[in-house]
Amino acid sequence: MVVRLLLLGVECPQERAFIGSLGAAEGARRFGESITAALYDAGAGRTAVASAPSDADANSLLTTVKEAAAEESGLLLVYLGGQFTWDVRRRRAVLVTADSARDNAHARGLAWEWVVSALAQRAKDGRGEALLVVDAAVGAEAWTASREGAAFVGDSPLWGRLRPYAPSRWGRVEGEQHAGGLSRLLAGALAEGLPGLPAVLDPVSLHPTLAARDEAAATWLGPPADSRLLLRNRAVLRGALRGPRSDR
Repeated sequence: MVVRLLLLGVECPQERAFIGSLGAAEGARRFGESITAALYDAGAGRTAVASAPSDADANSLLTTVKEAAAEESGLLLVYLGGQFTWDVRRRRAVLVTADSARDNAHARGLAWEWVVSALAQRAKDGRGEALLVVDAAVGAEAWTASREGAAFVGDSPLWGRLRPYAPSRWGRVEGEQHAGGLSRLLAGALAEGLPGLPAVLDPVSLHPTLAARDEAAATWLGPPADSRLLLRNRAVLRGALRGPRSDR
């Protein structure tokens, strides 16, 4: 099976209200490395990885998503990291971009519904499965909307982690970066292996462990029950290599 990864880690470091987006670029890189190292059935030459700069504008990001969605593959995995704000007039979540400011982010950012629509169209066209992985900070209004079920919905399979963010007095992210938390937890779990879980992991089997290890006040979304994203469990592989122990 051909697996395509599209890594979008978008940051807006110049605007104090959107410093929660920091860590998204690193999260995208780490996610790509972790997934490609652990893919179960992709094989050599059957994995394609694409990305966009962390300072790309909304038009470039949307074009990249649409181009990836138009390519046929067994699975398209889209990682979307950054910080979401809320477009009050249109009542939709918007991913802030590097050129966003507090007063224009709703107009300059990448609307959630655009991404979901492009991936849903891929499924309708029969071009293969798509899984959207969102790993983002969320501003106060978007967070409230998400808790009320008014945001981060759509017709495309979804797996993700959302963490609320409000700027501190000094405009810094205190402690753990808000964006990229799912990527961090996933990378650790895949590197260590998960004893007691199956040899082949999917989002459903990974989800409870990652959420339980999350010490932040985050919301976890999804995952779909029948994803084709299959990953090797290193703990089972190590046990198989050691073989059965004999009593002396």
